[in-house]
Parts: sequence; C-alpha cells; structure tokens
Amino acid sequence: MTASRLNIALDQDGLVLPDSGHIAVLRATSQFDHNGIARQRLRLFNSFRPEFDRLDALDFTVAADFSGHYATSMVEITRSKAETLGLVAMATMATDPGGIVLVDGAKTDGIDSVLKHCKALFQPISVVAKSHGKLFWFTRPENLPLALTEWRAYLTAKRNSAGYLSAPGMFSPDKADPGSTLLAAHFDDRLAGEVADLGAGWGWLADQALQRSDAISRLDLYEAEKTALEAARANIADTRAEFHWADVAKLDITARYDAVISNPPFHQGRAAEPDLGAAFITKAAAILKPKGQLWLVANRQLPYESVLAECFAAIRPLEETHHFKVILASRPLSGSSRRLQRNSRHAR
Repeated sequence: MTASRLNIALDQDGLVLPDSGHIAVLRATSQFDHNGIARQRLRLFNSFRPEFDRLDALDFTVAADFSGHYATSMVEITRSKAETLGLVAMATMATDPGGIVLVDGAKTDGIDSVLKHCKALFQPISVVAKSHGKLFWFTRPENLPLALTEWRAYLTAKRNSAGYLSAPGMFSPDKADPGSTLLAAHFDDRLAGEVADLGAGWGWLADQALQRSDAISRLDLYEAEKTALEAARANIADTRAEFHWADVAKLDITARYDAVISNPPFHQGRAAEPDLGAAFITKAAAILKPKGQLWLVANRQLPYESVLAECFAAIRPLEETHHFKVILASRPLSGSSRRLQRNSRHAR
C-alpha cells in the first residue's frame, strides 16, 4: 500500500479507523507504510517467506498463518483474483461488525476487477485512486453476504487436473507446469542419494522424482510459500520426503546433497527477474557435494548459461524445445574457482 493512498484516505477522504483494537494486514509487504497507524496496533500476515523475514527484521508483529478478530482489516491484493477475493472474504469475516475493511493494489494486479466484485456485495464503498492503483474500503455489515463463503473457499486447496492439491496464487495451480513435466521425463535411478528440490511449489516435481527413482534416499523440499508447502506435504506420502519453509536465495544450511532438482521462479512481481533464478543456481552449487548434479529446467530465453559456467565444471543440455531447456550441470566449483571463472569471463 503506498503511503499516499492511505494518507489521502485518512486526511482528505473521510476514512476514520476505530481508535482502538488491532489492525490486521493480509499479504502485508515490507513496502507497507503504517504512517498514521500506531505500530503496536498492527498485526501483519504473510506466508511468503522472503516477505515474512523482511517484516520480521523491521520488528513488526508478523505471522504466516492468519487468525484472530480485528477492529480493522486490510488486504494487499495479489496477482491472482481468486486468491485476492478469498483474502477479502477472510478479512471481512474476521473484522468486527461496524469495523472497516480496506483493499489496496495496483491496476496491473487487477484492483479494478476486485473493486467491481466488492461493489456487488458491499455498499457504500469509498475509493482513492493514486499512483496507478486504488485503495477502497467499506464497513463490515452485521450480516455477511453468502457469496463470501464461496470466495473464502478459493483459498482451500483442491484437486487439480494432475490429481494434486493446489490453490489459486500458487505456481501453476491448475496443472503440472510444462517445464516441470519436461524435466521429470529425464528422471531415473541416476537421480540418487540425498536430493533437494529448490522451489518445490505444491510438490509435483518432487513426487515425480520419488516415483521414478528408488535410488533416492531422502528428498528435501524447500519452498518459500507456506501454503504451497502445506499442499506439498499433503500431496506426497513418501516417507523419504522432508519439508522446509525457506527463502532459497537466503538458505543457510550445512547439508550437502548428491543432487538438486529445480524449476526456479523468475517472477516475484510482473516483470521477469532472471537474477532470481541465477540465485537458485548459485545456491544449488553451494549445497551440492563435489560430484553433485543440478537437474534444471528454465524458460529458453533466460540467460542462465553464464552463471552455470561460473558454478559448475560440466554442463550438459538434455533437451530443448521452443519454450524450455533442460540442463544437467555437475561437479560444482569451489568459491575460489568460481571467482577465477568470473574474472576470466569478464576479461574477455
């Protein structure tokens, strides 16, 4: 939420928050500006580990799982309309009757569509438009519209076309991602020993690895979105699987793996962020044993070859399509060797 939209609402547009009671902020981000709201009243919620860690470092009261009842609730919208409507329902149900529910977001993330849906249920609604986005709010009625129950259900994981539990807002919630499908087709008993899945999502790729290789002794799933990790936990019955809620880019572990599998993310916002995938590759090299292997799939246009060359002594393309590339990288380089590779490349 930009400070300008909130401040305009508080200072000029008649928004009056209850002067006591806690204020919940769902999907709060580290850009949240609480100017005008006492910090001790805030209860922030985000199940995405990087944002959770940033908020915690700023000394906010933050939790991954939403609970409680509040005098006021705010929702920062996500790129998934279904997830956002579910969050609006959750916030409204948890707000005291007569309390205020606020919803904020950018136009590019769909705030206008969310506003339209809310106008069909709640009146009056006040709106502030500023900085390519909108903040709107309404009073929580005594009797809640029945449609909120349907919205709230969007957040409940359900079986998708692949037969796995997933929910809106997770990566590729409706089916197995084509890139992951392409990578999994190469799995066999060469994928052996102790394995890590970096960016495991709701668990399809890890489950395929376990099904296709009896040589795996343990598979650790690392996933930043806690709701996706909980879905993965429900989806995978294999006792070799272990589950870790973690920001992969900041992962600090002493474990060393025989193999890493990954379909790394390259978006956190709307624009592509290749550095995010590059951080996954660097982390994979850091946690692999000297003869370890990285089994990687990525969008074909992503420029990962240079970071792979810096981190691994051997790189072998396994398959390439119009959209994806599957790569097997092995023998991770030590930190000093990586620096030599990087300096050599920059000197050319």
